[in-house]
Amino acid sequence: MTARPRLPIGACVFVAVVVLGWREPGPSGDGTSYMWMAQQFARGEWRDALSMVFPPGFPLLLAPLIALGIDPWAAGVFTGALCLALLTAPLARIAADLVPGTQAPMAAVLLLLGSPHLLNVAAEVYSEPPFLLAMAWGTIAGLRRRWWWCGACAAAAYWIRPEGLLLAASYVLTAPRGAWRTLVGAAGGVLALGLLRAAAGHSFDPLPMLAFHELRDDLPHRGDVLHNLPELPLCFVESLGLASVLALVGLRHCRGLAWALPVQIVLQAGAILTFVVRKRFFLSCAVPVLALASRELASWPLRVRRVVLAISVAAGLVLAWPGSDSNRAAEVEVGRWLARRLPPDAALVTDLMRVAWFAGRRPPAPRHFSAEQLLQQANDPAVQCVVLSSRSQQGQFAAVEDGLAFAFARAELPASLRGAADDRGIAVFLRR
Repeated sequence: MTARPRLPIGACVFVAVVVLGWREPGPSGDGTSYMWMAQQFARGEWRDALSMVFPPGFPLLLAPLIALGIDPWAAGVFTGALCLALLTAPLARIAADLVPGTQAPMAAVLLLLGSPHLLNVAAEVYSEPPFLLAMAWGTIAGLRRRWWWCGACAAAAYWIRPEGLLLAASYVLTAPRGAWRTLVGAAGGVLALGLLRAAAGHSFDPLPMLAFHELRDDLPHRGDVLHNLPELPLCFVESLGLASVLALVGLRHCRGLAWALPVQIVLQAGAILTFVVRKRFFLSCAVPVLALASRELASWPLRVRRVVLAISVAAGLVLAWPGSDSNRAAEVEVGRWLARRLPPDAALVTDLMRVAWFAGRRPPAPRHFSAEQLLQQANDPAVQCVVLSSRSQQGQFAAVEDGLAFAFARAELPASLRGAADDRGIAVFLRR
């Protein structure tokens, strides 16, 4: 596939994500952490940035834009849109390597454009777009037996999401005699990140997210493989829609090193089963899924293929249009109101990451806190404000509200915020 037909499709991907980001009522919760980390990197406060449990790769990409004065939210949407648009180049090459001389590359990039969930996560400032870009270039290197480059790409992907190591593992399992070299680069990436965190004073821990999840008590089925297994098929199909089904059918065409693609999917699915099953997590294997799906479509009659791709793109863009939960706007506005209301040194306790970020505070850890944990945090004299959701999945609002009564009073929000906050169930408590 030449650049001439691919560039317009990449431009469409970019525009779609930017438009979705412009309409988005608020970034993702994880996105607020990435933006906060990027701000610290932009200010030169890299030790604080590395205190987060998230890998630093995506925030490092955002930091230069923020240092230039670009709004962090806009920088996150722009970077996600650009990475997803650039993904069309390596994705087309992978499809061409799988089946030379066909329209598989065109099918692959059109399936990307018709992936609503992937477009939306890019608009919500998640880290999948740059991660998939690194994984795609690493997949090309692996298919062409450029093992050292494959390992380097796995290391780069690891700095964005831990699943990057599975790229190297997929080729080692498929072609162990030569692909063992990929492990050198991947291990170098792990070692470098561990040393960087140690230099920042956070101990040699290249994957703090693992220890963080081990201590979580808010995910009752975390690591329960038998419970998670029945949920896997539906979430896998929901993640990339038609491409997920086509990829499974496309396994019949796999030969030689192409088997590394389904191995990547299996490894990703295995990692998800040992945590919790969410459809977003399956986007990490979007590269092999889209490539295998395009390989399957290449074997279909031209007219049928055109109809399927046209429907896929149209349906994908329509499904992407509603975006995420509109209630996010209330969290954004409450956070901005608190940024104006609270003194700069006033601490805030909440498990609503968007509220904390837009209030100008460090986002909390990506988890739900129990009533006891929230009240313990609120006991700190530096805490001047507590923000809760009365519709918390834990059903603990009443208990926390009673526990706060001794030192906090529920704030009366401005009329302009009251309706949206009530609809979202946001309650703000200020120290008496």
